Amino acid sequence: MSTVSCHMTAVGMLAGALLAPTLAAAAGAFVDHGVAAPVSRSRGAAATVDGQGNHVVVIWLADHRSCTSLLVVDATTGTSEQIQVPVTRADSPFSVLLSSDNRWYSLFGSRLFQFDPSTRTFTFSGDTPQGMAMGTFEDSSGVIWFGLYPSAHLVSFDPRTREVVDHGPLNQENWPQYPSTIARDSQGWVYMGIGTGRAQIVAFNPQTKETRRLIPKDRRPQGATGAVFLATDGQVYATAKDWDYHTALGGVLTPCEAPKVPRVPMKTGSQESVFAAFPDGSRIVRLEVPERRMLIRDAGGAERMVAFAYDSDGSHVLSVQAGPDGAVYGSTGHPLRVYRYDPEKGELTNHGLRDENGHFNAMAVQRGRLYGAMYGHGVLYEIDVNRPWADRDPDNPNPKELVRSQPNINRPHALLAHPDGRHVIMGGTPGYGLTGGGLHIVDLQEGKGAILPHTEVVPNQGPNCLIALQDGNLLGGTTTMPGTGGEQLASEAELFVLDWAQRKVVWRQAVLPGRSRYMDLLLAPDGLVYGLAVDSTFFVFDPATRTIVHQEPLQERYGAVAGSQAPRVMALGPDGRIYVVFVNAIVRLTPGTYAHEKVGDLPVSASAGVALVKGRLYFTTGSRLCSYALPGLGE
Repeated sequence: MSTVSCHMTAVGMLAGALLAPTLAAAAGAFVDHGVAAPVSRSRGAAATVDGQGNHVVVIWLADHRSCTSLLVVDATTGTSEQIQVPVTRADSPFSVLLSSDNRWYSLFGSRLFQFDPSTRTFTFSGDTPQGMAMGTFEDSSGVIWFGLYPSAHLVSFDPRTREVVDHGPLNQENWPQYPSTIARDSQGWVYMGIGTGRAQIVAFNPQTKETRRLIPKDRRPQGATGAVFLATDGQVYATAKDWDYHTALGGVLTPCEAPKVPRVPMKTGSQESVFAAFPDGSRIVRLEVPERRMLIRDAGGAERMVAFAYDSDGSHVLSVQAGPDGAVYGSTGHPLRVYRYDPEKGELTNHGLRDENGHFNAMAVQRGRLYGAMYGHGVLYEIDVNRPWADRDPDNPNPKELVRSQPNINRPHALLAHPDGRHVIMGGTPGYGLTGGGLHIVDLQEGKGAILPHTEVVPNQGPNCLIALQDGNLLGGTTTMPGTGGEQLASEAELFVLDWAQRKVVWRQAVLPGRSRYMDLLLAPDGLVYGLAVDSTFFVFDPATRTIVHQEPLQERYGAVAGSQAPRVMALGPDGRIYVVFVNAIVRLTPGTYAHEKVGDLPVSASAGVALVKGRLYFTTGSRLCSYALPGLGE
């Protein structure tokens, strides 16, 4: 088991922006500019003690490669030990538990992990059914129970016998299931609260294997999750949105009032959890893994900042945008860091946005300001690149939150700066468990927005790409993908035209039958719209006649189209030609002739994009920002 031991002073870690060196390695026109944000995030942390009684913090640590290491930090000295997790596939914790006997658990990547802080070693790892735990529970006998996404598998682990038991899937649905809470009653029945397509609570008897679904079909709320918990009175309670409280015993529910007793104390929760209390009453006040520091309050009330260190391959980059100042901007995800690349100096810097762990999927420039559309909650932020970064300024923050779009848009896929210079428009998919995303039209002058739900755009679909036409009307391409954990109800993606003056969709059609998503659209100088579908189908759309005038498969010749959650892969060059980022190639399209040719092969797999600045096309691979010099366009 490999470890990395390190110590770092607080002075170095209290710096604002982190500087990543530009890599000199280049293959022809290709340049790797380095890791955009060399930070990781916590996927669950707990304050505890090791075998010598030292106060330590254990942290599941994840970067763009997912969770590959566990960090143990001495809360007194800041000395850290980074321990390799025995993973077999890329994944990260979504549920964690510190057991009553001081063992740190999670189940992800279809493997169950038990870590002992006393010895700082993994004392168990073993294969499980495919998936990761969304809920974890320790029963009165010390058995650990896990509810697995996406099939609501129930798995148990007995620390005494070290036996892993797969009890099978407890519920069948047409959508991925989130079994986020588990409890066990005094008669041995196990209860699982499930979401998010429609809430359900399932009871299971481990002895007889009997399974009972407890929320009636007509009472299951959409976009919600059933909840179960064990209270200090020994009762298991069950509830859901618009469905009253019940006690659960022997697989039977009895209606009751809301419980007045607390839940049984248990250190279990989601990947955001920080179990802050040490046994002596001291505690973690604030854990800032990206900044590599934490604030500790001793039992007597004195506070101190503790700096620590770890190795990271950087956060995954989700977006690339040419800024109003000639720099290249973008966002990483989990955690959210806004990076800036200065082409003149060759420098990468990055900043955090409060404690946000999401990401800007899409970015745009309007009125000299930079805008970012954030997952989750569909939040629109405005960034003044000419002012210092001040995300925690309560009076005049920079970035500044403008609007929220939840539940109509939770995961933004498109952000358009309208040519009127006054509006930005966000499109995307809805909240967890829901189907159909809309458009959020934000008036920067008035400082307010108006939402068009999916029923007024394309029912049961979400806008995935969006452009303005020459007359100011909007052309969008959809995705059939629902909100996370939702049920897909549409079979074919569509193009749609929104009349800008009326704020009304006046035309929509599945112009490429059978496709589930339109990846990108671009209005060319010839007045036609050039686009790409998810299967690398290249098409040309005439907005005047609303017909496809050319289509051609490019998958066999160039491979898959790149793109992330906001699939921007096309850029218009100053030469009037269109440049497209495929996963392993840069391709040039010539408007008018529909001709296409490969500009060059890429030595990496491209992901998010795209920005064209001074003759270089910027895109990303994993956590790294890269660029390719386009021939004939100059620097």
